[in-house]
Amino acid sequence: EETTETRQTAAPLTKTHFTATNLAAREIARMVLSGDMTIDAPYQRGEVWQEDQQVALVRSWLTGAPIPAIVVNNRMTASFVAANSGLWGGELGYAYSVVDGQQRVRAAVAWFEGDLAVPASWFSPEVVESTLDTDDGPYVRHRDLIRGERTHQAFTFMLPMAEGQLPTIQAEAEAYLLVNGAGTPQTDADMSNAKRVVDGGAA
Repeated sequence: EETTETRQTAAPLTKTHFTATNLAAREIARMVLSGDMTIDAPYQRGEVWQEDQQVALVRSWLTGAPIPAIVVNNRMTASFVAANSGLWGGELGYAYSVVDGQQRVRAAVAWFEGDLAVPASWFSPEVVESTLDTDDGPYVRHRDLIRGERTHQAFTFMLPMAEGQLPTIQAEAEAYLLVNGAGTPQTDADMSNAKRVVDGGAA
């Protein structure tokens, strides 16, 4: 006999509070590299952004375009400890978990670690120390910029962040589903149409 999935719940829904903040992308990258923050929770997909998408994030930082908030769970709370046999996040491996936005975080790590290069023409020549030759002309990595520009980026390249206090990894996964399942993904045709407008064509 077939069963129909229901939207009903066993108890009334409870509100989860998320604190909105802006954190330097360089600091988020540092937390990942130091092992304080995981981007590889079991409900996460792997690395899917292409280089073009990572480069586009750097362009957004440079131009001031809005960047969607990443969603992070603080695993160092009393509720998390109580729900995990008295173990806080650090004892389980990580103090923080990226619930949504891991692709943006990966791009931040790639940029600040020098694993990503962008067109040198995006910067004033006086802040560029060296360049890479590519088929698309000269490119630069973070380390190819003068110290003052690197410091400037450390304080101005921001990632909006919503920090929650979810008690379990299962609750993180539920938040992941809600954040990622509510909208309709943009199609290739949608993106191509917008690019035509950017290039001066008709929609």
